[in-house]
Amino acid sequence: MRLSRPLAGLAAAALLGTGALSGCGLSDIQAAPGVAAEVRGTEISVEEVDQLSATTCEVLRSNPELLGQGYTGSTVRDTVLAQLAQREIADAIAAENDIDGDPVYARAAQQARLGLAQADSEQLEEVLPVFASSSYLRAVVAQVVDPSLPADADEATAMAAYQTYLSAWEAANPVTTNPLFTEVDFSAPQQRRNELSVAVSDEAVELLTLDPAAVRLEERLPASQRCT
Repeated sequence: MRLSRPLAGLAAAALLGTGALSGCGLSDIQAAPGVAAEVRGTEISVEEVDQLSATTCEVLRSNPELLGQGYTGSTVRDTVLAQLAQREIADAIAAENDIDGDPVYARAAQQARLGLAQADSEQLEEVLPVFASSSYLRAVVAQVVDPSLPADADEATAMAAYQTYLSAWEAANPVTTNPLFTEVDFSAPQQRRNELSVAVSDEAVELLTLDPAAVRLEERLPASQRCT
């Protein structure tokens, strides 16, 4: 999993281009039924992911620039899970390093509010973790790692150091991901999913065999399996 820039984590390259998710396949340890992922003993439920995914889609629809040409439902659900996991990870790293994470998260959340000011305010408050958690995690990791970097380190150097730190953290604290979702993984190379995350129509399954450059999946999927 790579850190994404504020808001862009949900908008660029069909939500995954910034690397909010990476890796493919199943975790060695399977999540309990009804659990989408587990981070350091904290469970993220499938129900929570589904609820936030529906509201996230409504917020995206309020912003044509973010919605773009639309997203598959599985992409939205995977990204929502990744963002919720990132918040839990940021909380854990902050606690480990005596960082007060609340004001750091509050700044990231306010940035998200400003960027999505046209969205319904109640819906936006509900899904703030989806739009703020990447920025929150990056800010927390920066507080931990930056003191060890050269004073003249550029952004690329810093980002590489953040990634190294997160990979090591995950190795010590594996994130358990339900096989219904793309694995939350800091170290594996990014790959396109080879399965859908929910029961789908025959047409949707057929679309998985097509060249994504030749067909836009979000247009061909049934309305219940896309966000457009």
